[in-house]
Amino acid sequence: MQHYCEIPTPKGVMRGFFHKPNCDKHPVCLIFHGFTGQKTGTKFCYVQLSRMLEAKGIASFRFDFLGSGESDLNFKDMTFKDELACARVILEEALKMENCTEVYVLGHSMGGAIASELAKLYPKEIKKLVLWAPAFNLPMALDYLTGKVEANVDGLYDHGGYEISQSFVDDILDRNFYDGLNIYTNDLLLIHGTEDTTVPFEISKIYVPKFINTAKFIPIKGANHNFDKVEQIKKVLRLSLEFLCS
Repeated sequence: MQHYCEIPTPKGVMRGFFHKPNCDKHPVCLIFHGFTGQKTGTKFCYVQLSRMLEAKGIASFRFDFLGSGESDLNFKDMTFKDELACARVILEEALKMENCTEVYVLGHSMGGAIASELAKLYPKEIKKLVLWAPAFNLPMALDYLTGKVEANVDGLYDHGGYEISQSFVDDILDRNFYDGLNIYTNDLLLIHGTEDTTVPFEISKIYVPKFINTAKFIPIKGANHNFDKVEQIKKVLRLSLEFLCS
């Protein structure tokens, strides 16, 4: 059953949904959206996955991070650090649930980078981790703003129609997402489209060897960053479901 949820944080309220299966004890999967994304996912894939998991006895949380979707604040107010703090709040909520047997985490793009950073902080608590095209290239992607593009009078940059702050840019440029990837040693699935230009597929050749050697890596041939063909997104959902249910 799908329930509307609100989680208060020191900076505002996050809004989303909890999908509860028809059983007393169950794992809980946290689903993190990417940069400019929201809790439904591209092509409603997070909704689809949550319902698929529910049918298999796995609960899920899918929230809008603060500054995105229907949660409090504006997009320009947020940094990566803030979104990681949101992810920690959601994880702590799951860990407090009496019915929760174990926690899984899934993230796409920047949500994948957040999920990966969260797994470094909670390497034992997170039992399964799924990363769809994790955006470990974010510092490279935003480097064009450094001294090359002027902010507006409010100190904000126009990034594809979204306002981002200098604090957001500085936070990203100060990070190395490849550091410490081997801290997490539990079950891990990585999925990446071979025609991804947002997080180039070549990036996977950098990050995959930095994880433990038991990590499962699956390329999706011909897929772009959002897996924009029906057969591609269905395959990603099926592979993720099988991994989380195994």
